[in-house]
Amino acid sequence: MKREIFACSYFVVGAAVLVAALHAQTSPWPFPPRPGAAPQTFIARSITVAFWNIQWFPGRQPNATRGEENRQINSVHRDMVQLNADIIGMEEVRDFARAGVAVAPLTGFKVDVCANFPPRESQAEAQQVAIASRLQPLSAWAEEWKPAGAMTPPRGFAFAAYELAPRQVVLIYDVHLKSNRGDIQENIPLRQESIRQLRAHMSAMESAYGKLGAITWIVGGDFNTSLDDKRFAAETTLRTLMSNGFAWIWQNVPAMSRMTLPPDKDFPAACFDHVFYRGATLRRAWVANTSSQSSDHRAIVATFDRAAVR
Repeated sequence: MKREIFACSYFVVGAAVLVAALHAQTSPWPFPPRPGAAPQTFIARSITVAFWNIQWFPGRQPNATRGEENRQINSVHRDMVQLNADIIGMEEVRDFARAGVAVAPLTGFKVDVCANFPPRESQAEAQQVAIASRLQPLSAWAEEWKPAGAMTPPRGFAFAAYELAPRQVVLIYDVHLKSNRGDIQENIPLRQESIRQLRAHMSAMESAYGKLGAITWIVGGDFNTSLDDKRFAAETTLRTLMSNGFAWIWQNVPAMSRMTLPPDKDFPAACFDHVFYRGATLRRAWVANTSSQSSDHRAIVATFDRAAVR
């Protein structure tokens, strides 16, 4: 995977300190803090995490006018405040600067990582994934999916690690998997391959960060697939995570209470946005009542209680 470091991070693993420039090939291990970076602060026993596909932010479409950008920015700012999250994963933001615009109303928030994926063929602009928070990350970076035979999944993931308390680390992944445009029989294998690569990355991170203490894992974003839709009945994208010890925040939640894509003239309502977690207890999960002026997706939010350290 192509590794790209977009945020400074703390040195937390016993490894040589590496220095890398923006977009350079780098190691995923943590980097030294930026001079003058704020000291680490710990949070209470619970943590709230949100994920939101903000639909080509800003503007809701490629080549948006300034007026279209401003209308979406104003709407997103009103909605961001209601999420009341500690960490927010964002999909379909244009770049690092625009990700910062999205969370500008949130006191103490900054962007910890934003990807720089190349545009897809025939597209002039790319959709990025980003993670923002009010915490100081131990490390944060983004990676593109690797080619797998004849196929290469689009985009990749953003990753950030945070120390919630002494000997307690949370690892956050934000993903935006292949859409359902085109042939569904081609799209499904691309999503499944993304999750296979994600699992391999998790194994490496478990070896690295497990030395620091107990790990809470949170994987969220726009998966572009559903456990409700018969079209995806044979797809293993979501089930792979569940079969590897991850719980699903929508388990036992009625389908109509977790629709993240409202219906439109072409498609019925769908639950394409998900969060999977391990090493924590889910206190509450909900679909935020974000405006259709902000995005065609609604934000999803989950509050977790950290596992007690023994």
